[in-house]
Amino acid sequence: MNIFATIKTAQSFNKVTYYTVKFENEEYSEFEKFIIRHRNVSEIHNEYNDLMALIKILGNEIGALERYFSRKERKAEALPPEWNKLRTHERKLHIKYHHNLRLYCMRISDEFVFLFNGGIKTPGKITAQECKVVRQYFRMANKLASCIEEAMKDGEISFHGKRIEIEEDYELIL
Repeated sequence: MNIFATIKTAQSFNKVTYYTVKFENEEYSEFEKFIIRHRNVSEIHNEYNDLMALIKILGNEIGALERYFSRKERKAEALPPEWNKLRTHERKLHIKYHHNLRLYCMRISDEFVFLFNGGIKTPGKITAQECKVVRQYFRMANKLASCIEEAMKDGEISFHGKRIEIEEDYELIL
């Protein structure tokens, strides 16, 4: 059975345009679902706010530089970047996480990023694939990244300036 998803603009800033996907028959996009599920969770309040601030700072001031997407998850990435892979002066951009909040995404370039969904990864040495909480978001992010990558290869999706070029009724098919 095919699942269809449309590409939506999540937020557009000076240097980065963030996109997301919305599955047919769903009320909210994947990124909106992430926000709704995490914005009022007191245990991760600082981490959530810090992650949203990082998205805004990258969007307005820095750009989606590759080093901020250091948490490779097969074809997708996860935010926040790994603390120890940031330069010392960049560490002030976010706190050191304690609860392992993850937002899965796909960096296309310094100007374009797809924001998907995520959750709070189980602490410790377990991988995203092993974590019962984030495994579903990890898998979906990788499926979406594969579909987007294929659509780009086929010329169905392209990026020019700060805009995505797709047919108005274009749908990803998973």
